[in-house]
Amino acid sequence: MGLFSKLFGKPKQPMPQPQANMKPETGKSHTKVCKVAGVTFGNRQECLKRLRTDKQAGKVINVSMQEYSYQGEPAIKIIANGMEIGNLHTEDCDFIKNNQSRILGIKDLYIGYAEDIKTYYAKITLIIQNKT
Repeated sequence: MGLFSKLFGKPKQPMPQPQANMKPETGKSHTKVCKVAGVTFGNRQECLKRLRTDKQAGKVINVSMQEYSYQGEPAIKIIANGMEIGNLHTEDCDFIKNNQSRILGIKDLYIGYAEDIKTYYAKITLIIQNKT
């Protein structure tokens, strides 16, 4: 049973084809970067600003993913230091659900700022075990 199966109690599903934003599989694991969607909803911009400041100051940011249902469809929200900062895109949710047993953890939360549109954005980097 995989990491998310244990967390969410869901059975494993068939593996999808590799995604374009994944690094090649070399060694024992590789990474996949996922954009966080919905970062402008509600107070999420303020949360991202606070988290970015904390991260730049060297403070630890605890990141987790939580599955839920949105309009009857499975979704995964991203929570950082107890604050909901957004959701994964549908294709990334599908990838995670289909590869639960291979997800080893979250390597990084990147928070950037697009100066031209004055908006914070986020990406998470997942560590994924290579296929054996």
